[in-house]
Amino acid sequence: MSDTLREDQKKRSRVTIVDVANSAGVHVSTASRALNPKASHRISSKVVRKIEKVAEQLGYKPNTLASSLRTQKTGTIGLIVPNLSDPLFSPIIASIEERVAEEGYVTFVANSDYNPTKLRSIIERMGSQFVAGLIVASFELNDPSVDLCLKLGIPTVAVLRDPRDSRISSVSMDDVVGVQALVEHMLDLGHRDITYVTPPLAASTAQNRLAGFNAGTRLEKAAGCRFDVIEAQAYDVAEGERIMGQMLANGLTSSAVLAFNDLLAVGCLVALRSAGVACPEQISIAGVNDLPFMNMLSPPLTTLHTAGRDLGSESAELLMSLIDNLHQPVKRILLTPHMIVRGTTGPARKRGTNLPSNERAQPA
Repeated sequence: MSDTLREDQKKRSRVTIVDVANSAGVHVSTASRALNPKASHRISSKVVRKIEKVAEQLGYKPNTLASSLRTQKTGTIGLIVPNLSDPLFSPIIASIEERVAEEGYVTFVANSDYNPTKLRSIIERMGSQFVAGLIVASFELNDPSVDLCLKLGIPTVAVLRDPRDSRISSVSMDDVVGVQALVEHMLDLGHRDITYVTPPLAASTAQNRLAGFNAGTRLEKAAGCRFDVIEAQAYDVAEGERIMGQMLANGLTSSAVLAFNDLLAVGCLVALRSAGVACPEQISIAGVNDLPFMNMLSPPLTTLHTAGRDLGSESAELLMSLIDNLHQPVKRILLTPHMIVRGTTGPARKRGTNLPSNERAQPA
């Protein structure tokens, strides 16, 4: 028998949705909805069970490729993050994958490397692959990539970083409230010379955390304090180490440093240890995100807990609703971080006591 004849017989023997409908005595559209988890609720449970039983008896397998070509949608959710190596995103990704899997979707994760051009290219490629929806953690403020998502007709939700676009839903942390709480904590410890380390203000997270720092500086208890802001060029440990090294070389006046994230804060701690400057006895350090193992540092890091799993599950939930109804109202969800006080923050050293560049204090 020729290969062509075998293939013809194979095609003829393949059970179709029409076969299921005929055997169940229902219309094809009814059979299709009954076997679609997202549409079966529109049909009585009795009819659904009947059709499912017939489909199982016939050995029916849905043709997902044909379905995706008809609807121009696949069972895939695109997830774009700015840096896959940043441990901040691990719980967000895991939570999204778990939630969308409950609806029968798989997740395709891509890394934009904080590069707007690469982000746009990823969105275009995911659009050409007919992803059912996008969750994006890489948007900058007023990002033109939002226009691309809307043009392609892809249901899209922003997570962690809010592009502040009235056309798109988002889930993020209330960084203003969180960082202000850190400033208040430092003030309560007697710190009156406080430095904040921030990356460039291209993303909502950077702007909001700086706003929280500025809000803290306007508190009544902050009267007579000195506040500085230093701009970092990256988000990582190496950059934090570089910045603190420069501060020490210049003769450190600040008694406390708040960092945009935990990685920058850890870099500050590395530089302090290398210089023999004791934390928190001579300077207090705090970060944001509460990454894994921050409680295992020596001393453990004071930080804001960013609820990564909640960010992921809430954004996935929003996207599932958006896929069902693309025209639903835009939602903006803010989650509240909570401060975790650990060993890197303590009472301020005597004001006016600088740490000169040649000081080599022994850690306690």
